[in-house]
Amino acid sequence: MLLYRCAEAFGYVREQRRQGTVTEPFVCLGFARYESHEGERPMAIRWRLEREIPAAWMPVMGLAV
Repeated sequence: MLLYRCAEAFGYVREQRRQGTVTEPFVCLGFARYESHEGERPMAIRWRLEREIPAAWMPVMGLAV
């Protein structure tokens, strides 16, 4: 049985892990609520953001503006 203690979190993203030898910083996209999950090892978790993703991040994520 899978239990969630917290179904709410802040959503953080980054474009890539490193840029050269420097670790890229994370950007907070805001508050998110748990929607669903599937699979295991790795498990994919779907979250719903309270606010829309900023337009500047849409091309980076492969989404249409």
